[in-house]
Amino acid sequence: MNKPNRLTLPLLALSSALLLSSAALAAEDKKSEAAPAPAAPVAMPVKPAAAQPVAFTVPDPVAVVNGKPISKAMFDQYAQQLRGRTKVDSPESSKALIDQLVMEELLLQEAIKQKLADDPQIKQQLQMMQNNLLASSVVRKMLSENAPSEEAIKKEYDTAVAAMKGKEYKASHILVDSEDKAKAIIEDLKKGGNFAELAKTKSSDSSAANGGDLGWFSPSMMVPPFAQAAAKLEKGKYTEQPVQTQFGWHVILLEDTRDATPPSMDELKPQIAQMLQSKVVNDYLEKLKSGAKIEVKEIQVSEVKPAPAPIATTPAADAKASKPEEKK
Repeated sequence: MNKPNRLTLPLLALSSALLLSSAALAAEDKKSEAAPAPAAPVAMPVKPAAAQPVAFTVPDPVAVVNGKPISKAMFDQYAQQLRGRTKVDSPESSKALIDQLVMEELLLQEAIKQKLADDPQIKQQLQMMQNNLLASSVVRKMLSENAPSEEAIKKEYDTAVAAMKGKEYKASHILVDSEDKAKAIIEDLKKGGNFAELAKTKSSDSSAANGGDLGWFSPSMMVPPFAQAAAKLEKGKYTEQPVQTQFGWHVILLEDTRDATPPSMDELKPQIAQMLQSKVVNDYLEKLKSGAKIEVKEIQVSEVKPAPAPIATTPAADAKASKPEEKK
């Protein structure tokens, strides 16, 4: 039996997106070509009129293929899956989607005719898809019934902001691969050397091109020895002893400090909501596990013996072995 190509479904999805995109673009091109050119340039720019929405109705069923109707509900569900990748907001794009549904129905009917659903591999894949869909649906239903409240999000935000209180630092540094080189740079600075110029010529860090400028950072963004050294400096001062980290030896110049400004609640709200949802899912899964009888079979591990090495033979022995034995 010929097995279906595993790339069929991804390719269909891709072709669907391409068809819809090309159809929509073609429709827009036709509108542009049909628009008459202005008789003469105007003195002041005129704001173009907004495109008027076109009212259209998608029939039910949207098509009938060899007597099998394709319902509008199927069309709507397919359009929902494509949302975000393409728009189905015009007669042209809707027609392209219907054409894709027709092609898939033709392929489905052909698969049924070839009895591909009886193939053991396809049966297993369909079962896995069904299992995944049902399991995901349970989680979605549970989350819809336990959406994070505004109070819970605000509480997590306040906790996060309290943990963010502290200082931020603006500093530059020069990174070299030895303590002696760092000490030599410090001596150059004591003699009036320009920190930015020394960073450009001597630093091995990617910040060298910007004179060693690291911008603003919080202590948690830097390795501890670097952060601790920067926090001890006065504004405008540099470290008079080299600072060693796993990256090498640093000479650090502290340029400015400020109180850390936490992000607004609107900025953090999506991440907080997602975190709370993850906690709800984990708690739900733990509840299911605690109320279930689960027996996990032990994985049997055995040592794999290496294959015996081939016996080394000489060319003379090989020739003798290949020569037929003479009759006596």
